[in-house]
Amino acid sequence: MANIPYNQQTDTQVFFNGYFSQPIQVSEALWGQVFGYFYGLTQSVDAASSLAQSVITLSYNNKLEPLDIIKQFQTNPTSNNTKNLLISFFNNAKGATSKLGYNKNTTIAPSVARNIIP
Repeated sequence: MANIPYNQQTDTQVFFNGYFSQPIQVSEALWGQVFGYFYGLTQSVDAASSLAQSVITLSYNNKLEPLDIIKQFQTNPTSNNTKNLLISFFNNAKGATSKLGYNKNTTIAPSVARNIIP
């Protein structure tokens, strides 16, 4: 053992503790409306809670009203359109290297497909 005293909290840990905690005050009515919308889409408490939390956090970080975002989602009622709108909304705050992808069915070119051994 070295004679150097062991410091459990380094400066980096002290700096980043609480760095990502963003206290946001949300009324129960607002939470209920956003959560209810996503629960209606997913029929899952966990998924609805996660989506509601993400939308509310991103809305406040971008100085938007969460209910305005939900109204935009409601203008396109199909689940596929809602998925695309959610992806676009989440990607709005991300850098180019961490964007979420879209589902796309890829078709293999015939010249490539004939070279694949089944």
